[in-house]
Amino acid sequence: MKKTIPSKPKKKKTLKLVSMKKLKKDTWDLMSKYVRLSYADRFGMCVCYTCGVRRHWKEMQAGHGISGRGNAILFELQILRVQCMPCNIYKHGNYQVFIPKLIKEIGNEYERLEKKSHSVVKLDRKWYEGMKDDLNRELAQLM
Repeated sequence: MKKTIPSKPKKKKTLKLVSMKKLKKDTWDLMSKYVRLSYADRFGMCVCYTCGVRRHWKEMQAGHGISGRGNAILFELQILRVQCMPCNIYKHGNYQVFIPKLIKEIGNEYERLEKKSHSVVKLDRKWYEGMKDDLNRELAQLM
């Protein structure tokens, strides 16, 4: 009779949580898509807020009217507008056009948000997951 070697108990697979960095990136990707689709016409075309070029929403970006990508203002819809890549990236937001135009639209709110941009805000997993759920619902209505 052969001796059997007892086998090791199988490990249960544990669900790994998505890293906070990936969660933030995924949430931002949804926000960017939401902004671009919100400004798109029925053919999917958008106009750059700062230079006026017209392109499909998939070729555009969501630009911030206040510099910095800190959590305090990263997801503020009031300062997010559609921009083409040259304005958003190469012209660093094209702020000489963006800021006066945005101030004309939102008035004193701009000053409040600019001050807010200097504060440190730590967003937790629950906040990001809630925001992702909200954005997915909003996107479902736009598409």
